[in-house]
Amino acid sequence: MVRKIIFLISVFSYLFYSAQKDQASLEIVYYFKIIPDSLNRANFTESNMILRCNKYKSIYFSPAMASYYEYLKDYAQKIDPKKIDVNTSRPSIPKVRHNVWKDGDTVIATIPLGMYFYTFREPSLNWQLMDEIKEIQGMKCQLAKVKTEHDIFYAWYTAEIPFSEGPFRFKGLPGLILEVYNKSKTIEFSVASIKKSEKEIEKMERVSTIDLQDKKDFLKARDKWLKYPFNNIVNKEIEKRGLEEVKKLNVF
Repeated sequence: MVRKIIFLISVFSYLFYSAQKDQASLEIVYYFKIIPDSLNRANFTESNMILRCNKYKSIYFSPAMASYYEYLKDYAQKIDPKKIDVNTSRPSIPKVRHNVWKDGDTVIATIPLGMYFYTFREPSLNWQLMDEIKEIQGMKCQLAKVKTEHDIFYAWYTAEIPFSEGPFRFKGLPGLILEVYNKSKTIEFSVASIKKSEKEIEKMERVSTIDLQDKKDFLKARDKWLKYPFNNIVNKEIEKRGLEEVKKLNVF
């Protein structure tokens, strides 16, 4: 009888812990901005992004992309194959489509490239804590610096919110990251709002996704795509002009 009670308590505790682990504590909205061509700063892409997190897990995603996936699911359920109307208006695909899933120390990025999404594990970031301090939305923040594969990023984080979280892959500091930007400020994230949340932390839908073992494989695929983005589907003159434009881009 005692063993049965202990077993039931263990099961209940496991289920409670699992439920808590999948339930968010905070929801942070970040404003994201990327300038593809550093020589033309008037041309940029911007989007609000959501980070839903607790102490163990997080999902960082585009709410516009989440809504687009919901539209696709709803459309697929309602569509009649015999009565497809090609003139039916549909929402356009959001320009910002990446998302990042974190579970413990594992950070998985999903990045669009060409016609597909590529998913891979992000390597850990080796942050350097700095002495600079400033206030953001009434919270004391400290500066940190990190070198990534191709750039240097700076992040302002606050120990007042003790979550080692932040937008995109930028996690692992002793507090929530409120701002991140690269050296040339062509990529920027800034906090717009923070609120408590009890929503589920769920992975994004998987559509045309290619799983990779290593980020190096993605970088190789990206380099190949940058070199041959059109894959012989257009004439050489258009390809040449397109390549000239692609070479100007900062690929996120």
